[in-house]
Amino acid sequence: MSHLRDIMQKLGQRHAASHTASHAAGAEPATDITPAGGAELERHRRHYRQQLRACTPAMLRYEWTWLHQHLEDLELCRTTPEMLRVTGGRQHLDQLLAEARAYLEELKAEFAQRGVVPARESHSVLSAEHAWEVSNETIRSQWGFEASGA
Repeated sequence: MSHLRDIMQKLGQRHAASHTASHAAGAEPATDITPAGGAELERHRRHYRQQLRACTPAMLRYEWTWLHQHLEDLELCRTTPEMLRVTGGRQHLDQLLAEARAYLEELKAEFAQRGVVPARESHSVLSAEHAWEVSNETIRSQWGFEASGA
């Protein structure tokens, strides 16, 4: 779900090339970053819900922290014209935010169903990886993921 890493890399590449002719000609928005809408969003929500149900409590805590960081990053894109352009414009960014907020509702529901109160933690998160995607052993250990989890 997190497209911010891709956006930031593209932004960094474009910034580094700011004095080249290709940059002077302008670059297209990041059209490969597509948020879900309508029926597609509902399919994404169902898939996300299924992933959450398979998570351990430690993985849910990671996802809570990850998702809030992702939302903050998306909100930051609103305030930076270059980042807004790279994300595909305001409408595209609004769709990404709506999708992330829908995921947050699913995550809140999962915490409520388990009778657990979510809280952000200060452990590291990987911007491009949901809890069930984390393969970095240091991060997995830091969060207390089970060796067989994810």
